[in-house]
Amino acid sequence: MVSATESAQQLVADLPLAAAASADRKLAVRRVLGSVRFRLTAVVMLVVGISLLLGGMMLTSWVRATLENDLRTRNERVLGSMSNALENGRVPAELFSSLSELDQELGKQLGADVFGREDDVRQVISTTYFYLDGPGLGRLKVQGVDEAGRLVLFQREGPALPDPADAVAVAQRVPTQWGDLTLHAVSALDQIDASVGTLSGALYLGLPMLAILAGLMSWFITGRTLAPVAAMTDQVQRMTASTMGERLSVPATDDEISRLAGTMNQMLDRLEQASSNQRQFISDASHELRSPVASIRAQLETALGYPESVNWPDVAKVVLAEDERLEHLVANLLALARLDEGRTGPRSDVDLDDVVMAQRRRVTAVPVDISEVSAGRVWGNSDELTSVVRNLIDNAARHARTQVKVTLRDVGPWVVLTVADDGPGVPADDRERIFERFARLQEARARDAGGTGLGLALTRRIVEHHGGRIHVEDAPGGGACFVVSLPESGQAEVGALS
Repeated sequence: MVSATESAQQLVADLPLAAAASADRKLAVRRVLGSVRFRLTAVVMLVVGISLLLGGMMLTSWVRATLENDLRTRNERVLGSMSNALENGRVPAELFSSLSELDQELGKQLGADVFGREDDVRQVISTTYFYLDGPGLGRLKVQGVDEAGRLVLFQREGPALPDPADAVAVAQRVPTQWGDLTLHAVSALDQIDASVGTLSGALYLGLPMLAILAGLMSWFITGRTLAPVAAMTDQVQRMTASTMGERLSVPATDDEISRLAGTMNQMLDRLEQASSNQRQFISDASHELRSPVASIRAQLETALGYPESVNWPDVAKVVLAEDERLEHLVANLLALARLDEGRTGPRSDVDLDDVVMAQRRRVTAVPVDISEVSAGRVWGNSDELTSVVRNLIDNAARHARTQVKVTLRDVGPWVVLTVADDGPGVPADDRERIFERFARLQEARARDAGGTGLGLALTRRIVEHHGGRIHVEDAPGGGACFVVSLPESGQAEVGALS
């Protein structure tokens, strides 16, 4: 037998499970209530319900008004026939006969004489009270005039005359030889109320069913429509960094859902490519950073192993050169990171020819021809544009055999800068790849010359951020020619303002 203590312990142990189950149920309910499917279904039911309700009210009002208008028109026509008979001095005896006294032949004659073309005389008389009043009523010398001075025709008996407020009442004044008479026709609204009530009952029963049916159809159609979206959501939730090669299933419907799936696949392609580039960048950066560090360490360890036989000034020069290369690499990495984040320095008018002149004085390894450098003003950041010119001239100097030639000129709305060398050139298949980060065509030569593989990548990013473009072509005397096109100062400012 289970003791009370054990039962209490079991109850306490089950509390977290019950709380978790309750939380899961609440979360599921919130998800359903907050889903597009539920909200769209609720909106459809609400809109359809209100529309049907308003339509039903308008329909019943129109039916009531139509029936009342038809009844009023009929009574006016009957009173018109009666008034014609009275005006002609004829008082048909049938007006004073009871309904039971009117046989079929008499009804036909009465319909022709008094009611005009009314086919069902008995139905008209049984549903409508006709009576006379007026000054000339006393001269007719007829029996049955009530206290109010009214003479009910056709000897109608039963309930009192309907209240005109609850009936269709028509009156017509008739001048006769006996004096002025007024004909009245009062039709109760009982039958109209019954007809409209039947219609309203049918609408009250049918309209909610139609609204519910519209909601069910909306729920079903929305579920079928959003099923591919739910499938895509499940696929995306299962994706991880190790399964980024997977792609979403694209429905063969050529609609918004299929375009969404295609767009998401394109986004996944870009993310996969960015992730691959990031991993490659980290690997390359780690290698590039490790190389100067390893070189510095090797130089110092070797020198410390033989301190008395080492020329310490030479060791210091080697370490300083590696440190300078390391500093240059880190600076380029930071510059690329800033550009990737969209951060740029302040901009102003920059005389590109002055920048070329300043950078030309830095190069001493080969001659730099600047005879075709003319004035060129662009809108940009001076430090970034200086980096562009420095990287291109340094790159050309590393590969040139005898000289580097720099030109600067205005070509329409562009300021075109060219930096050419007479070195081995760049193969056509590699002219895009050299602008990738850490890309080198001749690794050993670039490493010995101090290149890091980031200069051209940084140059392209800076040029593109300034609204320009850069490409490589063959130099006139052999070698590579880098062509940079930047908008003129006025053109760039207009573009920035627009």
